Amino acid sequence: MLCPLEAAQLPLFLRNRFMLLKANLFGSTWTLALEKESWERGTPGEYENQVTQLQKSLKSPVALVVTDLPSNSRNRMVQKGIPFIVPGTQCFLPAVLVDLRERFPRQSKRGSVTLTPTAQLLLLYHLQRETLTGLPLNQIAEKLGCSAMMMSKVKDELEEAEICEVERMGRSIGLKFLSSKRELWKQAKLRLKSPVQKIRWAQWNNPGYPALLAGFSALSRRSMINDDRILTYALGPRMLESWLEKGTLVGCPDAESANVKIEAWSYEPKLLGDKECVDALSLYLSLQETTDERVQHQLEKLIEEIPW
Repeated sequence: MLCPLEAAQLPLFLRNRFMLLKANLFGSTWTLALEKESWERGTPGEYENQVTQLQKSLKSPVALVVTDLPSNSRNRMVQKGIPFIVPGTQCFLPAVLVDLRERFPRQSKRGSVTLTPTAQLLLLYHLQRETLTGLPLNQIAEKLGCSAMMMSKVKDELEEAEICEVERMGRSIGLKFLSSKRELWKQAKLRLKSPVQKIRWAQWNNPGYPALLAGFSALSRRSMINDDRILTYALGPRMLESWLEKGTLVGCPDAESANVKIEAWSYEPKLLGDKECVDALSLYLSLQETTDERVQHQLEKLIEEIPW
């Protein structure tokens, strides 16, 4: 049985990077540290330091849980004795269970279930910014900053998902959404995912627009949740790499040496948010896997307050 573990004594970067669970494995109590999808894969050396910190703080054996692990990284982690689990594939728990056979699982169907980032952006734009029903596809593409070819693919995707229908308007083609906005959100919710692709600690001399407050920093502006010591900002696709190259941001190895936490999003947050914060629905999606009940309560309240 898996039980969520709250560990307020841990450094902020460890709480942000991992979801912690207690588990009974082969008669022993372990802490499973699930690396969140938004984080880039770490190096074996980084994982070694993080497992050591977790074990010292939690007084428990710790196993990393990662979605994939290249063979060279796996071999180095085995050499270092770092316990890890790749669900459905491999397990390395020294003195307990070692199964490092290569397996090639069936291709996930997740891509056919979750919407692509542009399709999600279009739907959230329709739900929060302005109604897109009746607008020609070329006008929608212009609003979202995407190509006509991409918009054609998104149109097919949303139609296949039964979120909207295609309607002809003279020589143009538009979209007709099949439900009210509140019902659309309920129907599409399982097809939507967090926009956060990467997270990076950084030093930024003049934080603010065009980056928008995100994560707990944005939630604290909309609820009674306290903000983290370090402000979180969201940037659109490729902006993080560009700003790091230009020196606008200076990357940091951890939270201790940073003054901002940067989320790199799969779509442009400025298209949905205001001049300060990201939009409510993307914020909900970015934090929906948080195990803190107070956060979950505030997220539900956030949805209830949306003027559909």
